[in-house]
Amino acid sequence: MIESENDRRSSPLRAFRNRNFRLFWGGQIISLVGSWMQGLAQGWLILVLVDPQLRAGVMAHHGDAAAAAATQVSAAAQASANYWSGVVNFAGGLPLLLLSLFAGVLIDRVNKRYLLVITQVLMGICACVLGALIEYQQVSVHLVVIMALILGIVMAFDMPARQSFVARLVGREDMSSAVVLNSSMFNSARALGPALGGFLLASHVSIADCFFLNAVSYVPVVIALLMMRGERLGDPVPVAAEQQGDGIWKQMREGFAFVRHDHTVRNLVILVGSFGTFAFSFNILIPTLVRYTLLPHSTSAEQVTAFGRLETIRGLGALAGAVMIALYSTPQRQKTMLIVGSLVATTSLVLFGFSRSMLWAYIWMAIVQCAFIAIFATSNTLVQLIVPDSLRGRVMSIYTLVFIGTSPIGSLMAGLIARRVGASDTTIFCAVVSLIVAVFVCFRPGGLRSLKTHDPALRPEKVLA
Repeated sequence: MIESENDRRSSPLRAFRNRNFRLFWGGQIISLVGSWMQGLAQGWLILVLVDPQLRAGVMAHHGDAAAAAATQVSAAAQASANYWSGVVNFAGGLPLLLLSLFAGVLIDRVNKRYLLVITQVLMGICACVLGALIEYQQVSVHLVVIMALILGIVMAFDMPARQSFVARLVGREDMSSAVVLNSSMFNSARALGPALGGFLLASHVSIADCFFLNAVSYVPVVIALLMMRGERLGDPVPVAAEQQGDGIWKQMREGFAFVRHDHTVRNLVILVGSFGTFAFSFNILIPTLVRYTLLPHSTSAEQVTAFGRLETIRGLGALAGAVMIALYSTPQRQKTMLIVGSLVATTSLVLFGFSRSMLWAYIWMAIVQCAFIAIFATSNTLVQLIVPDSLRGRVMSIYTLVFIGTSPIGSLMAGLIARRVGASDTTIFCAVVSLIVAVFVCFRPGGLRSLKTHDPALRPEKVLA
């Protein structure tokens, strides 16, 4: 009987027995496909807006692409593309940096389901507005920055709310399965979305249509959220009477206190924070790497197709990492997943920066993303299982802050450096810094090498004094 319980607990599909989780998973994967498709389209839109040659071809419905490719690529356009890619991503990530902690307190106080309905609707409106601006040729790179800032404000509340809401859809015994399935959903969408976006753009579908399609993709999420059963589903966890009057700052401090005192959570937060600041900054440089380094003499259609293919392979690598976690991750392997994944991801990213052909770029990108997912799925699972329900929103907001909220700093830094030395050298620099930090976090005294292999699901909840 004990063995049977262990087998059922280890099943990666166990969370699907919960109807609300099935609804949430199905709606989210459709929305995320649209979001990743829009992300690819926005990256290409920045190039269109700052590169006169590419803009001329797009505005003429791709015009004579061969003639555009034959024109010598402007070094100024490349520098401008790197810079504005950094600025746009800085604007999109800045609200996460500034608002995540406040959002965590709010999330613990309100109904998470209704908050998610509001955020999904607002993100759909943002996609529609930007799509309309593109369609009527009223868009500029400055407007893209403004819309990225607005979308970032919404996402500062949406992302931690989604992570903490998942825990309310399943029991604690299904938490590990839910986190793994969430990761699989995210990375399946990451594979499909850019592939769809690259195919549409290469097929002369307008960039605006990619934004409109993303806006439509939010509808299934809203419907799924409203169809969920449970009278008090998403309601805040009751707190002790003496804590009900606590102010926002005191509640924030409680979240930080938990992270500071829990040895495992503290190490995981440091690790993902280092990757969020440095390693992930290469994301903004991929469009310019493809156009100006890997395929400088190809047509714009070939470049955008290769861009979409690279993002698709990146998603497939991430999906492979999620499947590996689902099949092979056990409490005894968590330490190995974290340490080996950190070293493999950063080393492969260095080699990706040295790539000068699409073939090697595809290979290293797949390995990088597979290793990243091994790290992030394992760390997310551990944090979700360790944190008490009463602190979940606050702790996950801190986790989101260091994981994603630090990206605007890294993005702006990468854009400014790439403006001077190019996207390839900037990628190598950020990867080397991440590798050094990973080695320190993993092997310093009390670091991840000292992580005890135990089942966090059996760990008693902690209550702060």
